[in-house]
Order: sequence, then structure tokens, then C-alpha cells
Amino acid sequence: MSRRITLILASLLLGPSVPMALAQHDHGHEEHGKPAEFKMPATYKDGVAEIQHRLHEIEELMEAKKLDQVHSQAEVIQKVGNIIGQLALKPNSGVPKEAIKDVNKAGRELAAKFDAIDKAGDSGDLAGTRKVYEEMTKLCDTLENYLPKEYACPMRCEGDKTYPQPGKCPKCGMALKEVAAKRGPHGGPLAWSADHKCGIEATLSKDNEVRIYLCDEKSKPLSADRVAVQAHAGKKGAPESEHRPVSLMLDGSKSSLAGKIAATVKPPLTIMLVVDFKDGKKAQSFNFDFERPTAAAHEEHKQDKGHHGDEHKEHRP
Repeated sequence: MSRRITLILASLLLGPSVPMALAQHDHGHEEHGKPAEFKMPATYKDGVAEIQHRLHEIEELMEAKKLDQVHSQAEVIQKVGNIIGQLALKPNSGVPKEAIKDVNKAGRELAAKFDAIDKAGDSGDLAGTRKVYEEMTKLCDTLENYLPKEYACPMRCEGDKTYPQPGKCPKCGMALKEVAAKRGPHGGPLAWSADHKCGIEATLSKDNEVRIYLCDEKSKPLSADRVAVQAHAGKKGAPESEHRPVSLMLDGSKSSLAGKIAATVKPPLTIMLVVDFKDGKKAQSFNFDFERPTAAAHEEHKQDKGHHGDEHKEHRP
């Protein structure tokens, strides 16, 4: 007698509780364990943060080759993705009305990726899981582009606390700095100089390499040797005293500054930059938060090395 016939007979004999149990086993013939615990977000900002967190968890599971556990994290993304458009419609969400359609589309497409990544994970297909994951990170980048501006103390006196308007830190009195949220040409968070003439973009690869790119108002690349940069990196929310220096080197084409963050510092992390624009004015501070490596940054960094070899010049702040 076939297994399917045996299961049907069992369900008839044992009652309604069996089909539910059988359905759990029939999905990939594997248990997914308990669903991930989470609270449905009430704001657009929290919704995007939840998706970022779950994508980071999936990245960790792929690195640990625990693909059977991807299901529960992807399920949260599916649920939040389906409502992110509604959260964007709320007052004070920060999402422009003309962007609601794009946000809703990206959220729905994210939710629709659940079946593909779940199937790849259940079958132990690491390459397939990573492919869908990278598609999901690009959709998340779209959502991140519409996050409202936030300001925080560059000294992180209040940890992760942010403010919706510029001002001064109530503890140390320093001017609050904009927390980068917009994306640059290389997919990393983008911040602007005080005169808005120079964009500063940071990317983070899977092997913990950070790169700093410059661009003008039209996103045209600028030579990276036009600035002097001091960089520190540490766990997100950690005090500045726990951030460690990152030595940056100018690449052979002068298109970026690159450096390796200590292997012990993993996302979510913050990169703190002090940038001298060599214009005779005071250096400016920038904070870049990374919940996960920048989408496609790893491959782009490898291509840069392929084009320019390992030629780097020492960068002196």
C-alpha cells in the first residue's frame, strides 16, 4: 500500500488532528520548528527594521549552512512585506505620496519570494537560497530609500536614540548628525557634506571590507583622494570608546578608499567617519549603520581588485 493511501486512511480513522500534523510533515518532509517570535510593526520605520533584521538572520543561517531554519525568518518577511504599503500610508511615515506605489510593489514582491527561498532552503540548495536572498535584499534597499531622515549624536551618547529634526545632543551638546539612509550608486548608504556638494557613500562586503566612495550632486564619481578620512567601526549602539580604528587605503584608480574591519565585529555595526574635505573648513562627522553586508558589494569589490590588482596607496588622514 502506498504511503499516500496509508496517510489518507490514518486521517479518516484518527480524526481532524491528524491532517494538521501530516500537513506539517508533508511540507518538504521536514519540520521547521517553532515560528519566529516577533511583534507586527506599527510604523514604516519599524517595518523596514524588522525586514532588515530577518534578512540578517537569513545571512547568518546561510553562513552556518542551517538552511532548514530559513523558513521561519522568511515567513516574518512575508507577513511584514504584505503590510509595509499600509504602514507607508500612515501619517508621519516619512514616505512621499508619490513613492507609496513603489513601496507597496517592493513589499508585495518581497512577500512573494517566500515560496522560492523556502523551497531552496528545504532542499539544501545554498546557491539557490543565496540567489533569492540577494533578490530580497535589493527589494529591501528600495524600502530603505524612503526611510525618513533621522539625526543622532555622533558620540552615541544615547545609544541608538534618534531625532526627527537636527539639533543638539541633550547630554554632550554636540550637533546631531544625519544618520545615512539614502542609497548611493554602489548600493551603500549615502550622506552629504554640509554644502551638499559631495556625497559620501560606504559599502560593506561579506568579508568585512569597507569602501568609501565620493560623488557629486548628479551621482558622478569623484576622486577619493580629494578627502582625508579617519574611520572607526564597532557594534551598532556601542559607545564610541568601543569602536576600533579602520586603516583606509586609496585604491589604484583613486575611485575609493578601502579597509578591513576586525573579523570580531559583525553586523549590525556602525562605521564612524571624520571627513576633511580639504576646503579649509572643519572636518565633518558621518555615521553609517549596517544591518548586513551591502547587496552585491562583495562581487563589486572582487571586480575592483581584478581590474586594479592589489595596488593600494596608503591614505593619510
